[in-house]
Amino acid sequence: MNSASATEIGSLFSDLEAEAPSEPGTVRRRLPSSVTLDVFAEVRFPEREWALLIGSKERLRDQDLVLANGLSCAVENGNVEVVAQQGTDRGVFSVLLADLLGHLASTSVGPAAGVTRRIATWQRMLGRGLGEVLGREEQVGLFGELLLLRDLVLPAVPDHAIAAWSGPRGDTKDFTWGKWGLETKTTVSMQRFPRCRIHGEQQLDAGPLEHLLLAHQTLRDDSTGLSLADLVDDLRENRALVDHRQGLEDALLEAGWVEAHRRHYEHPRWVLNNRRFYRVQDGFPRIVSTMLPPGVSGVSYNLDLRLCGGFQVDETAVRNVLGVLVNRPGEGQFVGG
Repeated sequence: MNSASATEIGSLFSDLEAEAPSEPGTVRRRLPSSVTLDVFAEVRFPEREWALLIGSKERLRDQDLVLANGLSCAVENGNVEVVAQQGTDRGVFSVLLADLLGHLASTSVGPAAGVTRRIATWQRMLGRGLGEVLGREEQVGLFGELLLLRDLVLPAVPDHAIAAWSGPRGDTKDFTWGKWGLETKTTVSMQRFPRCRIHGEQQLDAGPLEHLLLAHQTLRDDSTGLSLADLVDDLRENRALVDHRQGLEDALLEAGWVEAHRRHYEHPRWVLNNRRFYRVQDGFPRIVSTMLPPGVSGVSYNLDLRLCGGFQVDETAVRNVLGVLVNRPGEGQFVGG
């Protein structure tokens, strides 16, 4: 059961619920586990709560986490309990458990501690309104970030690439490291200069950053291209990320990638049609917080890239400078392309 799908987990709990006792109590079933932990599925009556119980002797910090409305986690005396109340979305609960059990199966050292860290990652992801299957626009956005991570950030700063992917953590920029920041906009279009949508006055505000870049990518539908699932696998198999696999998995989850939803991301397939980089500096067309009157915030707007040609930067220069800024801070210098 340690690699069960969300559908199988949902069916298991439905079967347990059908065994309702005549008096208040619980119906419990031990789940097979590849680690030396006691793992149980449990339904509690009359509340009809669903719960996953993990018994452990590991030294864990006691805590109570609210993951979503009616979905919570408690850690006490080394034991982990994830509970879904009757009104909770049972589909999300089943997906969560499928992920946790899969994570448990792949963890050899400190499995209970690993699961609690994974649950905390789920809390952050659900707190951003994710957890369901991503819509098309969200899929395109995640594909674009992963494409830039693979093609640009990883080669430039291999040891820092996952740490630099700050978008999943809720940062206003998709990538930040040291004094540089990179915001990614990706669209599916055949237009040479489609407009891109800027969300909020913070996205193109450099703030304390010395270098802020805007990367714009256009994709086109192509049956021979990569799906979102393909691109995720591509990164998982990347040798440069061998020592950063757990960080990648946590970042993917925070970005909205849930393995149990994989079949929804095997189509469509895309190929990169165009990619351009722009320096965001004085004179670049943008709205930042200092332009807004008191009481105004959360401004979104369309950016016409036809007016940004004078700020375009050659991709080779971007690659070189990103690496220099990490290894020898202060030495990088952009040359327009």
